[in-house]
Amino acid sequence: MAALLEGDPAPIDGELPNKSDLKSKPFSLYVHVPYCAKRCGYCDFNTYVPSELDKDDQIQSWLTSAIKELDLIKKVTNQDLVIDTIFFGGGTPSLLEPEVINEFLENVSRRYSLKPKIEITLEANPDTITQEKSDYWLASGVNRISIGMQSSTKNVLQTLDRTHNPENVLNSVKILKDAGFINYSLDLIYGTPGESLEDWDKTLNDALALEPPHISAYSLVIEPGTKMGAQLNRGEISNVSDDDAADKYSLAEQVFSSRKYEWYEISNWSRSEMQCQHNLNYWRGNNWWGIGPGAHSHINGVRWWNEKLPKNWREKLTRNQSPALAREILSERQIKDENLMLLSRLRKGIKSKEVKSSARNSLIEQGLIYEESENIVLTLKGRLLADVVFRHLSE
Repeated sequence: MAALLEGDPAPIDGELPNKSDLKSKPFSLYVHVPYCAKRCGYCDFNTYVPSELDKDDQIQSWLTSAIKELDLIKKVTNQDLVIDTIFFGGGTPSLLEPEVINEFLENVSRRYSLKPKIEITLEANPDTITQEKSDYWLASGVNRISIGMQSSTKNVLQTLDRTHNPENVLNSVKILKDAGFINYSLDLIYGTPGESLEDWDKTLNDALALEPPHISAYSLVIEPGTKMGAQLNRGEISNVSDDDAADKYSLAEQVFSSRKYEWYEISNWSRSEMQCQHNLNYWRGNNWWGIGPGAHSHINGVRWWNEKLPKNWREKLTRNQSPALAREILSERQIKDENLMLLSRLRKGIKSKEVKSSARNSLIEQGLIYEESENIVLTLKGRLLADVVFRHLSE
């Protein structure tokens, strides 16, 4: 599990130093559901299986505390905000009973106005998607499902410690379509030890055969503290080379673009007008409040993160305190650098005038960016060497 971030003490009441213009930009909710039936070998997220939790912090108790944090948001912001997007992440949010999702969303709508045609996303494990749940989700207002497919080859799924059978993804998409979902995404992972280029090509084509409106492809990072991290230390698996990862990313771009999927962020492709609006809010530096154990938030240059343990998160909220563990207030330079880094990940790019001409010219000469409509945009090579680009942009 990821190490705790350092930061400054967070105020007990959750008070923010700058909240005067919250209505001037989109405001999103990220809702963290930290429960999993089994933790995958690569997982570095703040997740828990039932045996790791006290009886008071099992999945059934999550709703009460989540609603208390909704009340905290209302108290701290003290404004009639319009919620732009909602994203249930995890963990495995689809483990929650659909009635719980419905009740949470009803509590949101009692406190806030919702943007017309608001995007509400729920992450789901293919093993947990049923017709009953899908019908209920859609009736509750959830209108986008993000399916953790990862791979369509059994040997790769086994290495990743994923529990689902590849055929379950096909069944899940059919169930969602039958329920009436038109917006769903498939999440893929490349660079698993032992995965061949042929394995990855099969995964790409199997995923596109399901005609998802949106697809994500992330390079596997083996983190310390995970099961795979321990396997790496023992020499049981090996890290994939940068060249191998680059070949697989390039293949993904080739396959996706040939099927009319356009990249709009380094790791994300979509059909026209089907980009994930919630994640775009992150990359555009907008405001969001994270609900749940370990959830991160960002409001007008203040970033904080909640207590990671469900027990600590719950107990603080029970005492009518903010569940924040720590926070940091970003300087103007930090905000500018982060905005440059995040916006440069997008297909739209960033304004040329935001970058020193010397850095811009150097990046163009190296074939890492190109100019388009007064913006600079990453080339395919630039996407592969994004960290190099980011360093130049902040010079």
